[in-house]
Amino acid sequence: MPALSSPVIALALCTDWPEPTVSEIRFVDALRDQGATVRWAPWTAEDQSVFRAADLVMLRGTWDYHRRLEAYRGWLLGLSAAGVRVANPVGLVEWNLDKAYLDSLAAGGIRTPGQTVLPLDRQALADFMDERGWREAVVKPTAGASGHGVRLVVRGEIEEVWSAIAESVAPHRLLVQEFIGTVRTSGQISFVFFDGTFSHAAQLIPRAGEFRINSAFQPEKRAYRPAAGELAQAVDVLEKLPQRPLYARIDGIFDGSDFVLLEAEVNEPALFLDLDPEAGRRFAAASLAWIAR
Repeated sequence: MPALSSPVIALALCTDWPEPTVSEIRFVDALRDQGATVRWAPWTAEDQSVFRAADLVMLRGTWDYHRRLEAYRGWLLGLSAAGVRVANPVGLVEWNLDKAYLDSLAAGGIRTPGQTVLPLDRQALADFMDERGWREAVVKPTAGASGHGVRLVVRGEIEEVWSAIAESVAPHRLLVQEFIGTVRTSGQISFVFFDGTFSHAAQLIPRAGEFRINSAFQPEKRAYRPAAGELAQAVDVLEKLPQRPLYARIDGIFDGSDFVLLEAEVNEPALFLDLDPEAGRRFAAASLAWIAR
């Protein structure tokens, strides 16, 4: 496909966060510097012309999708049916919307925490923790964003916290994961890739007494320079995704030298563009090259 002289890119956001973040503005500015027209709107906007008229729709802040999951799927499929190009590709995003995708990556040889997906049932959770011999486990909805519904549960306290778990997880299923304590001290490492090429990485350290590293929990965030062996493990995850994404964030923790995958984010991940002065430019260049193909 010949390069467009002035491609139009539409950023899909949401009503709670209707403007690009400070980090994303670096990407917007770089796109405009390279001749693109950039617009944005909530994915739920009544007027969908900003998306239907775009050369590429980019899912950059659809952070409420889990509250209207079927509507979100329908919106994505509607764009695809109308011939609108979406990044990341709709089929890949659909695969990524339910965290059970981690099981398919584990089956392909990627190390993930011990885990299972359960119906939203208190006894099923207790029985699974007993079966594994776990005193603690991380529970979360199979569809969620920004740390919504993520909780560390103690086996002996399931009954007293169950109503809060059920309220935050419904209407989704329950993902139960092994708790790996090194996250408290070493945090999470997030590897960011643009069109298959490594760009930069971030280390997120939870606050004292916390294990969650989502922005709502105010972790310490810093640039991270991975060793070659660390990066190779993240690349292995990327190469096992069903399709190559335009952008991806591979999140995990290190258990010794072994990378344990927590998420492979290809829907609407924050990309920590503020941690590398050239990251926004690299993302813009990759996006324009994607359009030109």
